[in-house]
Amino acid sequence: MKQIGLLIFLFVIFNNTSPAQESWTLERCIQHALEHNIDLKIQQNYEQKATYNRQQSQWNMLPSVNGWGNSGFDFRRSTNQNNEITSGTTYNMNYGISSSLTLFSGFTRMNTISALKYNEMAGSEGSNYASNLLTISVTDLFTQALYQKALVKVIEEQLSISIFEAGRIAANIEAGLLEAVAQLEIDAIVSGQELHLHRAQNNYKLTKLKLAHLIEIPEESEFEISSAEIDVLMPTDNQLTVNDVYTMASQHYPTILQKEYEMEYYQKMLGVSKGNAAPSLRLNGSYSSAFFSTDTLQNGAQTPMGTQFDNYLNPSFGLSLSVPIFNGRQNDFNIKQRKIDLENALYTLENEKKTIRREIEGAIMRLESLNLEYQYASNNLMSVEKSFETFRERYRLGLVNSTEFMNAQSLLAHAQSELLRAKYSWVVQKYTLELYTGSQ
Repeated sequence: MKQIGLLIFLFVIFNNTSPAQESWTLERCIQHALEHNIDLKIQQNYEQKATYNRQQSQWNMLPSVNGWGNSGFDFRRSTNQNNEITSGTTYNMNYGISSSLTLFSGFTRMNTISALKYNEMAGSEGSNYASNLLTISVTDLFTQALYQKALVKVIEEQLSISIFEAGRIAANIEAGLLEAVAQLEIDAIVSGQELHLHRAQNNYKLTKLKLAHLIEIPEESEFEISSAEIDVLMPTDNQLTVNDVYTMASQHYPTILQKEYEMEYYQKMLGVSKGNAAPSLRLNGSYSSAFFSTDTLQNGAQTPMGTQFDNYLNPSFGLSLSVPIFNGRQNDFNIKQRKIDLENALYTLENEKKTIRREIEGAIMRLESLNLEYQYASNNLMSVEKSFETFRERYRLGLVNSTEFMNAQSLLAHAQSELLRAKYSWVVQKYTLELYTGSQ
């Protein structure tokens, strides 16, 4: 009897003593994942590149200004400013600045800016969608971890009951009220439940490890998940219809907006291709001068650089017109290709809307089904708990054997786990629908 009491004491101490760990709620896990997930950062970098491309297209509207210069050396003969041939090593240098501005090019630049703006917006929605996927993945793993944690608690409760019964049977054996075989039977139940507890603890640790990897928590960190946010949620009847959710999703859901922006992008790119077939008008200007070592004064001295700058100064200004006449039908084929891109974008948008509607239909159906499962599981648990108490009392009176008592315990554990599974699955579907409606 003393050994059984010591076993119970050690079991309680073991299960209530653990190193201090930091508590993580679902909201904190999601926020940490959004800030540190590598895949999401890669997607956000693509979005940033699209922003730079759009900004560059806007800067391209300004005139281009370039400085230039070139020089040359003659080692034998050269000609001076009087067209006289001189001998010896001489050198010359030309330098200046030039500028150009496109006045008209078939509105290709404006369409390019608009196209890249829509591409940037599509990239932003791509990042939002990646965030949504990450949020759902974290929520799913978090609720799985909570489920495994709750299963551990269920099995611990069953084990504590069995250990208590083992102590009671040991006392009855000492008093001569039961045979020793009863102790063997209850010990077998205890050892089996210890095995189940060990498996449940390992499953919980593994699920928590997967969650830590997903949200990018360092491997050496110790953390414990908190069910505070989830405990207050209880499955309720769904008040949303498929049409209601789909209408809200059509206005803000990332993949739909992304496809719409991509369609607008191809529409503008079609305008760019058509613009390339139009004449273009460009304004050009330059401001240049030169320096020659052979340029000398009447006294034979080299002409100063400032004087040569004024003498050879050559400002220029002009307009250039380019009219596409024949380029191997390149513009024609580009226009046809852009039209196909635009048509495919329309099809992709239509297909995406169908996919989202089907996903919403499935999510609402699962949400309603899980709510019913939870209600049935709750009613079943109440019945099983009452039945278990009856079996437990009959077991103490010796009216049922250990096998029947173990079956009653298994039924109770199964009923508890089914209730937990229905609730946590319902929570995942609830968060999924909130992403479609924009309330998450």
